[in-house]
This record gives sequence, C-alpha cells and structure tokens, in this order.
Amino acid sequence: MAFRAARDVCRRYGKNFYFASAFLPRGKRDAAHAVFAFCRMIREAIDAPGDAQDDAGASALRHRPLSATGGGACCSSHPLDQRVALLRERLDELYAGTLELPAASSRSVPHHVLHAFGLAARRYQIPRQHFVDIAEGVRRDLLVRRYATWASLERHCRQSAGAAASALACVLGVTNSDATEHAVTLGAAVALTRLLKGVKHDCAGGRIYLPLEDLAAFRYSERDLAEGVVDDSFRRLMRFQVARARRLYREAAEGLCWVAGDGSRLAAATMIALSSGTLDVIERQGYDVFRRPPELLGARKFGRLPLAWRLARRRPNAPLPAFLPMKTAHVRAAR
Repeated sequence: MAFRAARDVCRRYGKNFYFASAFLPRGKRDAAHAVFAFCRMIREAIDAPGDAQDDAGASALRHRPLSATGGGACCSSHPLDQRVALLRERLDELYAGTLELPAASSRSVPHHVLHAFGLAARRYQIPRQHFVDIAEGVRRDLLVRRYATWASLERHCRQSAGAAASALACVLGVTNSDATEHAVTLGAAVALTRLLKGVKHDCAGGRIYLPLEDLAAFRYSERDLAEGVVDDSFRRLMRFQVARARRLYREAAEGLCWVAGDGSRLAAATMIALSSGTLDVIERQGYDVFRRPPELLGARKFGRLPLAWRLARRRPNAPLPAFLPMKTAHVRAAR
C-alpha cells in the first residue's frame, strides 16, 4: 500500500517521470516513485502558506509535536527557517527508522509515502543532505523573486533540482563517480525547461526566472513579460533559452552510459528524451508560452522513444544522437 500511494502521487504530478519509470525493475520503480513523492511533500511542507491551508502532505511533515530534545533545533523566528529545521528532524527520524506513524490501516496517503520513502532511502543509501538541499531550494524560491544572471539561476537549479536528480541516481545505480555530476546537470535542464513552460504562471505570482541580464540583452522588459508580449525580442530571448536547455540535456546525456543497464539507463534516457521534447513544443508554438502551456502529449511521447533507445545504447566516447527540433530535422531531411 505504501509504494502504491507513492506511485499514485507520481502518476498525478510527474507524468513524464512516471512514463519513464515504467522501464525500471519493480524494486527500483517503487523506490523512485517514493523519492519523487517525498520530494513533492518537501515542497508542500516548506511552501504551504499557513496552518489553516496546509494540505495533508505538509501536515504529515510539519504537524507533529517536536521531541523534547529537538524542539530547540532552530533559534530563528522566521517561519521558513522553522519549517526547514523541522524537516531536518523528520529526516533524522526517517533515516533512523524511528518516525512514529499511525497503524498501516489508519494511514493517510502522505503517511504511506513517508513509510515508503524511509524504506527506499535506507535500502539505497540515499544521502540525507540531498533532501536538505531540496528544502533549501524551496526556501530560496519563496525569498528570491529575480535572478540577475544565468550563473545565479543555474546555481539554484543545480542545488535544488540537481539534488533531486542525485537522489534518484542513487536508486538507478551508477558505475562511475562522474555520473552524479551528469545527474545534477539533468536536474538543472529539467528545471530550466519547467521554468520556460511556466513563464506566465511564475510572472503572475511575481517571480521572473528568466535572467535579467538576458532580458536586457534582448531588449525585452519586465513590463512586456507581465503583459505577455510575444514579439521578435521575446522569440529571440526564448530561442536563446531553449538552446541553453538543450546544451544541458546534451551534457547530461553524456553520463547515461554509466547508469545501470537493468532498465535504469533506458528510464533515464527516456526522461531526457521526453523533457527535451517539451522544447520542441515551445518552438512549434512560435515560443508563445502565454497562450497555452507547452506540453508533450499522447503519441508525441511515444515518438520520442527511438531517441531514448539510441541514447541508452550509446557507448562511452561514442557521439551523441542529435537533439534536433522536429521541424529542423524535417527541413534538413528534405534538403
């Protein structure tokens, strides 16, 4: 029941990841779902605006009396600092196997997820620090509304989404220490793609993730962004960001040859193929991410599987398959 609850969370909130996880062996698939679901719970627990609005996931991590020895772990009065400190305590209990949960028959979905995650974290020896880094990334998201440079945004993506990817790499299994850095790069690539998809939503919430130095370079203002202006300046700006994301996917794909060959490599390759495919959708929409969110749906997901297969079969030092936009590939083929 515990892993089934985690699977349902993954299926609902991580469609690309859920699709890719089908290639994993059963034990790894269950653990990957548990890690994904727990990462989502971390965001809920840090991001929840207040006690009255807390959802079940946030409550499961935050609303349990602190132990007598842990109650003073955070001297800060800032709510975000307190939430991160409380999460650290929950992680200690999860990793020690001492977190008290209701009887199995009385558990909520978040309680089942916590149980599943504790089993997965201990079985695959996932470093606790990865989840602290994720929590700190969520905290930073709530405090930082603008990123002046790509260097600062990339650092944020690598520290937060990269930490989640590193945790999942522990489950998949790698044969080379460099593979972890490639996993971090994949996390950054997926995070940047998600930010490009969510430009409208983030702007409505008062956040601008597109580096301000890039807005200035392409002569596109924050006011234009707030009004959803799609002009030549915006298209050039987005074209630049899409190319940047593709470079990250290529760097990440270099490490696929060091992922375990039991289906894990194909799962990771599928994640790269699907996530990078969203960039194709952005291009097909003329870079207009305001009119409708770019999504890779239906048959187009299956259409990315040949690329995933080629990526998974690539040997060390062999050239990577081309990450070509579909339209560009068709044009070159016609020539």
